Amino acid sequence: MSYEFEATDDLEFGAATCAGCDEITSVDDIGLCRECAAKLDRDLIRERSWEHSISAFLLKPGERELLRERVVREHGDALELIAPSGSRAQPRRKKRWRGSRNGG
Repeated sequence: MSYEFEATDDLEFGAATCAGCDEITSVDDIGLCRECAAKLDRDLIRERSWEHSISAFLLKPGERELLRERVVREHGDALELIAPSGSRAQPRRKKRWRGSRNGG
């Protein structure tokens, strides 16, 4: 008995919702479709997070900068998928616990 499996670009075995764009499609090991994975890689290159970028981690330092320049030239310097590392919201203030003033 043999079964034929025909994969399509739209919905492959193991399809799930992409964590980046919420589309149902095939995703990688971190839950991103091909487009969002490419955006993440470019964002990591823009932020010089070389050890996390699949395209840059094995390159020499000079080659990494050339890659970054090319990414910025072709896709701009604005991040596409991740939030800028310095743009965190204001930290929440800790609320002081106040006991009853009457001692009870």
